[in-house]
Amino acid sequence: MLPESVKPGISLLENDNHGLNLVRWMHQCELMKHYYQADKVFVLQKTDTGYEVIVSAADNSMQFAPGKTFDAEATLLQRMVYSTPDGLNLDLTQGTSDEYPDEFRSVLCILSRPVHWPDGSVFGCLCVLNAHANENQHVSPLMLEPFQILLQQDLTLLCQNYRIEALSMRDANTGMLNHYGFIMMAPRQLNLGRRFGAHCGVIFFELEPTGDFDDEMLKRCHQELANLLLTTLRAADIAAHYDNTKFVLLVFVDLERDLEHIVRRVERIFGQSPLPMSLDYSYRFFTPDSTAKLVAMVDEAKSGLRSSLPKRDD
Repeated sequence: MLPESVKPGISLLENDNHGLNLVRWMHQCELMKHYYQADKVFVLQKTDTGYEVIVSAADNSMQFAPGKTFDAEATLLQRMVYSTPDGLNLDLTQGTSDEYPDEFRSVLCILSRPVHWPDGSVFGCLCVLNAHANENQHVSPLMLEPFQILLQQDLTLLCQNYRIEALSMRDANTGMLNHYGFIMMAPRQLNLGRRFGAHCGVIFFELEPTGDFDDEMLKRCHQELANLLLTTLRAADIAAHYDNTKFVLLVFVDLERDLEHIVRRVERIFGQSPLPMSLDYSYRFFTPDSTAKLVAMVDEAKSGLRSSLPKRDD
């Protein structure tokens, strides 16, 4: 299974932070072009919009430049991407040129080899095109295997990096614990509090837009609320950036009304900010003899947020 942050249908060219060395992929295309004495060598990715060229060997025609997209219904490309693992050696002189995209109509033969994500789903394919006959025209596509393996190893490394990033316990934007860090750290603190007879509460705050904002403004809102929460809490309490809009707190209090005081203070101070966001909140109080697990406590507290309430049909 791929990490949630990996979106197979989104082009790698649209993600500046994918961490793949596309320059190395391009150099490999150049190497394959030289080895096969080919006219064109490129890597295609199957995306939500069709088949997109991710990298290609240098070519003055620019017919297969990175970013070039072909229709998702193109039968020829479907054959290449969904071929057997051994790939295809296609003689295009045997077909009708009308069956192919315009860029392929002068091509005599194609060598292709499918490329897969680590979970076995289709990434795309590696393509070698020749528009003239040469002694390598009928070489087996098995010779593409080393390049195919390199691409798939890089995709595996990409997924591993995303998993490691997701498992990191800190949120890069705010410096707080993230969702994973909270689930890892809070149970120990909860058990200590119960052992010493402390009452506790779980509080959720959720940012809600009150005006226009962009990603930079949302980042500022996250940072401002995070700083406010961190200055509000005591040493034994734990706060985390739960998801894109929510923050969660595990706090130890003397009385249930102390939770209300915390909420009102945060709401009042954040409300003085000119940022185009307001706060929704929800909290639950738990006594020391409660046997509820942290996940259940979190779910119960989160259920009171407006975004968690069932939507009514108009």
